[in-house]
Amino acid sequence: MPSPICLIMNNKELFYFIGKCLTLDEHPGFREEIIELIEADSIDWKNFTALCSNHLILPVIYLKFKSQELLPYLPKVVSDYFKEIYELNLVRNNQILYQLQEVTAVLNKGHIYPVYLKGAGNLLDGLYDDIGERMMGDIDFLVPEKDYLPAAELLKKEGYLTDFPTYLDVTDLKHYPRLFKVGVPADLEIHRLPVAEKYLGWFSPAIIFKEKKAALNLDGCFVLSDRHNIINNFIHSQLGHGGSITGIVSFRDLYDLYLLSKRSEVKLTIADIEPKQKAIAYFVFAGIALNLSGKFYPTGNLSSWILTKKHELNYGSKTFYTIFQSVTYFTQRIIIGFTSQIFHSIYNRKMRQSVINRLTDRHWYRAHLDSYKSFFSPNK
Repeated sequence: MPSPICLIMNNKELFYFIGKCLTLDEHPGFREEIIELIEADSIDWKNFTALCSNHLILPVIYLKFKSQELLPYLPKVVSDYFKEIYELNLVRNNQILYQLQEVTAVLNKGHIYPVYLKGAGNLLDGLYDDIGERMMGDIDFLVPEKDYLPAAELLKKEGYLTDFPTYLDVTDLKHYPRLFKVGVPADLEIHRLPVAEKYLGWFSPAIIFKEKKAALNLDGCFVLSDRHNIINNFIHSQLGHGGSITGIVSFRDLYDLYLLSKRSEVKLTIADIEPKQKAIAYFVFAGIALNLSGKFYPTGNLSSWILTKKHELNYGSKTFYTIFQSVTYFTQRIIIGFTSQIFHSIYNRKMRQSVINRLTDRHWYRAHLDSYKSFFSPNK
């Protein structure tokens, strides 16, 4: 009798499978389904690991499987790798917590009290059950305009360096060029603005400072309110990184949204967001991706259907992904972005000088080549 055909999950199916793994706590019965899929050899562990790695969620997947006693069902090489990544991340995050203490102490000496954003803020606010759960990149924090440049100078005196291009005017940037230091785990980004200028009408520093709250795990600093953290999560995923246009959504962002939803009702933030249809689309898609349909927003709209369809096409066809992302990049960054800057430079002397400085600096061209490569990175 011939052996049954083993059906391996394709990339789209694997994406939604991982989403269900992230919310195992909500669906304990899904544990048995995972075991059945493992025993049927339906999971391509190489693709599973790569996708989790690309979305920066290997540590949390490890912890979910561990809590549900699923690790013994995994190939040993897979479970050992997951454990190794988690343990390395745990060490790094503890180092980041120590770095946050040092940075905060330096700023406090200058009477500057930062508002930590994104991963650093969540870590200080006790959002995660396990310190090693969240993979982090930079440390982002917001300070009042008057403290923007003084904060940078204080940190430079402590050994932090920067190598920003000469064509940049730091006083006009959303955040100070990345500061780095030998021997510390994370680079720093000092924000004078939380988001791009076009969103400041409804999410400005003044709005954030009014509702900020003291960090749970460190004195002398603040974090976003839960409601503002949800709004910033949407902006970061869908507007800042262009997820609403590209159809690329990070599981790391979705999982943060899921944890924040346990503290504050997501749908109530719609009233404070200007591109409401895009926010609804994101919240609806988050529910679909995490197998929690209707949890973040009860009903879909045309925008949510389009976002979901673009996402599925990206995962379903490498050709579609390459063509669509290339067209999107050149339309948004090259045609619309540069054309707008050139137009404004006609009557704005400062903008005109900025355009000239960029076009005559060879590093600018390299930076844009790197940004093009980054645009196609699945880690976004």
